[in-house]
Amino acid sequence: MEDNKDVQVTEEVVETEKEETTKTYTQEDIDNSFNAGVKKAKTEWQKDEKYKEFLEWKKTSQNDGEKINELTTLNEQLTKENATLKATNEVAKSDVKPEFLRFVTNEVMNLVDDTIDFDNALKNYKKDNPQYFGEVVVKKVQSSPTLSNGGTKQGTVNDIFNSMVRGV
Repeated sequence: MEDNKDVQVTEEVVETEKEETTKTYTQEDIDNSFNAGVKKAKTEWQKDEKYKEFLEWKKTSQNDGEKINELTTLNEQLTKENATLKATNEVAKSDVKPEFLRFVTNEVMNLVDDTIDFDNALKNYKKDNPQYFGEVVVKKVQSSPTLSNGGTKQGTVNDIFNSMVRGV
């Protein structure tokens, strides 16, 4: 009988050990397992040709968007420059004095809005500010002394020295 007791005791010890070996999982274990699965799926997915094509398309579409923005900005800048050049040309044709060309162009451009077009704004500005329009008058100013002593006849060097000596 003693033999039977030994067998019974060993069976109970084995059952106790089985119950104790059941493992409980922590949140960290679950997160690690999940992340490992995601990593494996991600590497398999990234090898797919469709995914590579998608990434290439995404890159080019972003570049296209940037190009569109650059071209839109350049278009606005060139349109503004073109309008300014046309306005400068029209103001130059309106008999403005050259030294006031940029000023008058800027002033007339500021007058243009939804109700007044450029031509009417230029006419009104020309009427209100005639000092900026008209023929250019060039005055010749003599910057060197005359040798003719104020007369019409050119004097020689001798005549000039004689006039100086005489005190004339």
